[in-house]
Amino acid sequence: MNRRRGLVIALALGLSGCGFSLGMRLHLPRGMNPLAVVVPNPNGHLALALRERLERSGITVVTVRKPHPATLVIRKAFMRSRILAVNGQGEPAEYLMSYHVRFTLLKGNRTVLPPTTVRIRQTYFYLPLATLAMTSQAYNLTRSLEAKAARLILLRLSAPHLLRPPPSTPKPPGPHP
Repeated sequence: MNRRRGLVIALALGLSGCGFSLGMRLHLPRGMNPLAVVVPNPNGHLALALRERLERSGITVVTVRKPHPATLVIRKAFMRSRILAVNGQGEPAEYLMSYHVRFTLLKGNRTVLPPTTVRIRQTYFYLPLATLAMTSQAYNLTRSLEAKAARLILLRLSAPHLLRPPPSTPKPPGPHP
C-alpha cells in the first residue's frame, strides 16, 4: 500500500514539475460578472469554447441586451492556410495553419483592454492518397486552434491588473488666493 502511494505521489510530482495540470481553473476578476460576449459568429466553435470556459471559471455569460458590467468583443477571427512544401509530383505535402483572433474588453464605455491579437500557428502534413483522413485532420486542427485561442484569450483576461479602477491622478495645485 505504501509503495503504491509513493508511486502516485512521485507521478504527481513529476507531472506537476513539467507544467501539467488537470483542468486549470482561471481566476477572472469578479468585476466582469456577468460578462457579455460579442462574437462575429455566435454559434461558431470559438464562441462556444469561450462560453464554456467562462462558465467553468464562474462567469455568467449574457447577451448584450441584459445588464452587464463588462463586454468581451471579438472583432475578427479568421483562419489562414499556406503551403509550406510540395512533394515530387508538385502536390502540397505540408501546410501551415494560422488562426488570428482580435479582441478587446470593455467595462461600460471604457476600454479596459485595448485591441489585442492572438495568433496561433501549427503545421500539418498532407497525404494526397488519404483525402478523407486529411480533411478530417484539417477540421480537427481548426477546432483545436479555436479552443487554444479561447484559452489564450481567457488567460489574457485573467491578468490581475484588469478591471481595477484606474489610479487617481492628483490635481495640480491651483493658484492661491
